[in-house]
Amino acid sequence: MSTPATIKVQGFKVAKLYKHWDGNPASTLQWLEKFNEDFALNRGDDPSYKFAQLIRSSANDAEKYHLDPSKHTGWGVLSLDEYRGQYEYILQTDGTVKVVQP
Repeated sequence: MSTPATIKVQGFKVAKLYKHWDGNPASTLQWLEKFNEDFALNRGDDPSYKFAQLIRSSANDAEKYHLDPSKHTGWGVLSLDEYRGQYEYILQTDGTVKVVQP
């Protein structure tokens, strides 16, 4: 059984990242908090770069945060109005992460 989630970047009005497996906070929040805090500190508020680096982080940090390493399934890019999953994470411009459970 999967726990799907989506990840939005505040200010990025094009798309969001879809995470099919282990989208619950216990499995996802630590990764997103560290990523977003680091990005805000080192790059500031740059939504398009943050979205691109988030995708890279899902691969580069997969082992460290026990993320799905699949090369063909498990991750996707959705339009903002598509399915939200069981959890939705919003990476705020101040480096924090908001968790919404629809």
